[in-house]
Amino acid sequence: MPDRPPNLIRRILRGIFAVFAAIWMVVEEWIWDRLVTAMKWLARLPVIRRVEARITKLPPKAAMALFVVPWLLLLPAKILGLWFLSTGHAVLGVLVFVGAKVAGTALLARLFTLTKGSLLQIGWFRRLYEWFTALRDRLYKYVKSLRAYQLARKWMSALRTRIRVLWRATRRLLGRA
Repeated sequence: MPDRPPNLIRRILRGIFAVFAAIWMVVEEWIWDRLVTAMKWLARLPVIRRVEARITKLPPKAAMALFVVPWLLLLPAKILGLWFLSTGHAVLGVLVFVGAKVAGTALLARLFTLTKGSLLQIGWFRRLYEWFTALRDRLYKYVKSLRAYQLARKWMSALRTRIRVLWRATRRLLGRA
């Protein structure tokens, strides 16, 4: 096999990365929007509202310690998912594991929203947060400039439009029947 110039290999790898990053970002945005909506709905419950009010008043170190709770709560579910996988129940194992990951992500996102002010008072955490958000913003800017990302967004928008049109048509048909 002839040697390929490093630039060609780099361009191919960058293209593969671009496609996967574009797909990941579109899916992540869609999931994130749904999780935010679900957590806002949950936060309207009186008991949750009271708990969240207490969480927002936590001092920085207590807020940091609070992030262990979702991990401890969801660890058994993740282990159960892995056990299902190891015993031949692949679909159930994946569903349990992914469900635990989604629930954990939603809970951690909500906790971070509630404790961000306290957490940013911790010097090393603030520096890490600033570094990470700058890196994330640069990556998003790069990926959003790619044709693959723009096509994926356009495709998702067209799909949402089609689903809305079909839903309205179905409702009209059912309403007249």
